[in-house]
Amino acid sequence: MNWVGFWSIYGLAMVKFLVSSFPGKSFHLAFHETWLASFLGASTAAAIFYFGSEMVLRFSHRQRAKKREAALAAGKEPINYHKVTRTKKLIIRIKWSFGFYGITLFAPLLFSVPIGSYVAAKFYGKYQTTFLFMLIGLAGNAFLLTLMSYALF
Repeated sequence: MNWVGFWSIYGLAMVKFLVSSFPGKSFHLAFHETWLASFLGASTAAAIFYFGSEMVLRFSHRQRAKKREAALAAGKEPINYHKVTRTKKLIIRIKWSFGFYGITLFAPLLFSVPIGSYVAAKFYGKYQTTFLFMLIGLAGNAFLLTLMSYALF
């Protein structure tokens, strides 16, 4: 087994999962080794950013509360975070269109793994099965991407 290739694919999968399995054949890795490196790298990044996003969400909530209190103490009107914007409409439209399964299974594939994990945690973090479905989606997507890369190249 080529350990340099394995860890290279692992590191690439942590950042950009969509292209991580394509260099596997050039590193002379077997199909299952490429799939495993890609899946483990993506699942490591997903775990870090999914469970770490809770801290980010709590921090941003505290910062908003501090800004609101400071504005009220200064006699100013606080910032309205519930204002409807074009970006917020787009995010909600995506959530309604794809739903739970679409976001948990395909968000880490279409976006990068950190952003997809954060989006899944933001929308569906209260469900216990969210991370499990993300792992199932990562395993299936890694298999399909590895299959495509070994069939094409």
